[in-house]
Amino acid sequence: MTLGLGVRESKPGIPDGLAPFTVVLMTGHNGSTTLRTGSGLLVDGLARSVISKVSATPHQRRLRRLHVGVKVLYAAVTDNAKFDPDQVEADLTGLRISKTDVVDHCIPKVAQALGEDWSSDRLSFAAVTSASAHLYGLCKSFGQSWDNIRPKMNARALLLATFGRESHIIGPAVLADHLRRRGHSVQLHPDATAVSLRDQLACDQFDALLVSVSTWRALETATKAIKTLKESETDVPILLGGAILNEDGFDVSVTAADVTTNDIDKALDAIKGADILLRVAE
Repeated sequence: MTLGLGVRESKPGIPDGLAPFTVVLMTGHNGSTTLRTGSGLLVDGLARSVISKVSATPHQRRLRRLHVGVKVLYAAVTDNAKFDPDQVEADLTGLRISKTDVVDHCIPKVAQALGEDWSSDRLSFAAVTSASAHLYGLCKSFGQSWDNIRPKMNARALLLATFGRESHIIGPAVLADHLRRRGHSVQLHPDATAVSLRDQLACDQFDALLVSVSTWRALETATKAIKTLKESETDVPILLGGAILNEDGFDVSVTAADVTTNDIDKALDAIKGADILLRVAE
């Protein structure tokens, strides 16, 4: 499980919704099949037919259901004219796909497909941006709410930020859901600046600031903001993660973050134990 999720920016101008997302899969797959929706008939006809057949088989393997769920979700979010989030939920529920699996599996897989479609010019900038917005909305609706009535004893209040063009934050939204399922309070702060983060940290009591970065441009912006926060004597630990840590040439020493890792468990342990010595990108 990673602290930050990201698609490599292999094409100039990649839409914001894909920048901070999942593990790199930008190359096309020859012979792969996807449900496409020019008129919406695939969603209304074929997809529902598949749902019916899969659901009628009690012992159908879970992976097969998830595979079909990804295709149904892709078809739905790319049909901007007829996108219906309530129908999407009904379709995935009909496939016996849990909300957790929707967030952890289906949404990331569809985002990967959108990244491939953009890099291969199969979908336009507008189409991918619109589909990404639909995915982000579904991530929020399928996601876990934090239980502030009976939080766990080790619950942490976390501020999760992205910088610059990484503004649709599908990936950080998935990360936030993981953290909330573990009992932590997470507030997303997209398109952050040093000033906006300083104000947010001053207004609310946070145990840590998590920064998700996937591109070199965002890393440069994030590094400057982190250094500014350090100069202003911000006393919360700052953790940095994301796809950028997997890029050739990444130097952990330039980030200015207290903790640099893509391992959620190690990040949470560092926060809990105030261990600010974890500097290696993992």
